[in-house]
Amino acid sequence: MTLHELIELLRRATDANVIDKHRDEIIDLIPKAKIMIDYDQQNHAHQYNLWEHSLHTVIGLPKDIDDDMVYLAALIHDIGKPDCQIYGELDGKINMHYYGHPAHSAEITENEIIPNLLSKGEKLSEDEQRRLLYYVEYHDDRVSLRMKHLRRHLKLGYSVSEFQTLMKLQVADAKAHILIPVVQQRIEICQKLSGEYSEELYREIQSGK
Repeated sequence: MTLHELIELLRRATDANVIDKHRDEIIDLIPKAKIMIDYDQQNHAHQYNLWEHSLHTVIGLPKDIDDDMVYLAALIHDIGKPDCQIYGELDGKINMHYYGHPAHSAEITENEIIPNLLSKGEKLSEDEQRRLLYYVEYHDDRVSLRMKHLRRHLKLGYSVSEFQTLMKLQVADAKAHILIPVVQQRIEICQKLSGEYSEELYREIQSGK
């Protein structure tokens, strides 16, 4: 399987099982992905193991996003979780935490996954790498409908379009959780920010408000 074939699979699939049938091919292409297989997240907001969660995040994305990198990001966004596991409890039951996992997932992507793909002759432009790292690192970034959150991403050098794509990834990620109230709230906010609302905020920022 080539990277292009993987992205086409991720973009096209509407069922996690369709992607999972290619598990061995995916791991051959991205060996680090093996760490996610059967990894029990042991967290009250998750009903899937880490691999299954990633696949459900992929299929939760709209199929018409222009940027291929968001589909790859959806597959590997939580790849740093196993290294970040911290023991916790909730109501007397194990409830693991994964503080810092987005940044660590981005580190793995930058230092292992991208170099490995390039060494195999796969094509990833510098701009594609930049966008991939952005989606992975900020997939769990907490946002609200306040202007300051969009302004922060713009100051980091990302466009409104890239921010909207990130919000679509956040929606897909959240929908692959158990839909407890805090997750539902995240979905509602990110859905709004994935569309015209963020463009309205941008116009306000540009006008100096």
